[in-house]
Amino acid sequence: MENFKLLSQKNLLDNLQAFSSKKICAMVKSNAYGHGLDEIVKILDGKVSYFGVANVEEGVRVRRLTSSPILVVGKVQDFKRCKRFDLEFMVDCETDLKNAIAFNVSNQCHLKINCGMNRFGVNSELNMKILDNILSDNGVVLKSVYTHFPNTQNRKQTCASYQRFLALKSKLSQNPLVCFGGSEIAEYPFKFDMLRLGIGLYGYGKKELEPVMKIFSFVCETMYVKSGEFIGYGQVYQVEHDGIFAVVPVGYGDGLQRRLGGRICVRINGKKFPVVGDICMDVFFARVDETVKVGDKVEVMQDAEVFAKKLGTISYEVLTGFSNFRGVTKVE
Repeated sequence: MENFKLLSQKNLLDNLQAFSSKKICAMVKSNAYGHGLDEIVKILDGKVSYFGVANVEEGVRVRRLTSSPILVVGKVQDFKRCKRFDLEFMVDCETDLKNAIAFNVSNQCHLKINCGMNRFGVNSELNMKILDNILSDNGVVLKSVYTHFPNTQNRKQTCASYQRFLALKSKLSQNPLVCFGGSEIAEYPFKFDMLRLGIGLYGYGKKELEPVMKIFSFVCETMYVKSGEFIGYGQVYQVEHDGIFAVVPVGYGDGLQRRLGGRICVRINGKKFPVVGDICMDVFFARVDETVKVGDKVEVMQDAEVFAKKLGTISYEVLTGFSNFRGVTKVE
């Protein structure tokens, strides 16, 4: 009896195949969106052109698993470790570029353009010209130029963002590889060479994709509780009818958000049972029947989008919440 994540290698590779018309930078930041960095990198190694991470620490961890190129998409301060572990990185200002040159890692630079996200990226023609002069004066050849579209579900806005990208890119005197991010961007008629594939890789964002991760636990206790009694903290849930309740050792400490109590069902022995009461740090409760016994396997989650809709959030938040899941990871 144990808690475990179950990863479908088939679904992961099928999802990857759905985007195979472009080179792929597989985004594995935040513990591979909560799935498990080591397992996901090992499955994808040799099947993608790049791996993408948020910071140098993640990059170092991925480098120990693969010899493939690694792109750090967040701001970099530790250029020495980028050099030591052969990590490529984003630059978007004069300071970044001059530091890269000073630390002799300018051949590892990807230039980011801001086309509306207003988070990172060059955002004016003047700044682009300044950077272009530094690139030219120092003989620096960019690995790529890329951007992050702020709202790919809005076609008009995204097309306008693309024109902004092209306008700023035109101020460069070199013509590097173009790398765009977002599963939806593959549906646009934009010219680019590589796709930074994130949530789509893990089975979300398009109907034909399949979730890669399921969460499983087990029944560690059953209780017969009488009508009028309470279950869990704060006397939030009062039992209306005598019945059997299962205790399952997964809680918000594992990533199962507290607000899901009373909003979801779990599956035990092929039957669905409602989760009741507030979810605790280490356990939750489900109202079950006499067929459920201690030791029975519990399917806690099979589709993060279902949880996301209940919480009024997005699948990204649900998935990454399971980064600290206290259990093993299995691949089928």
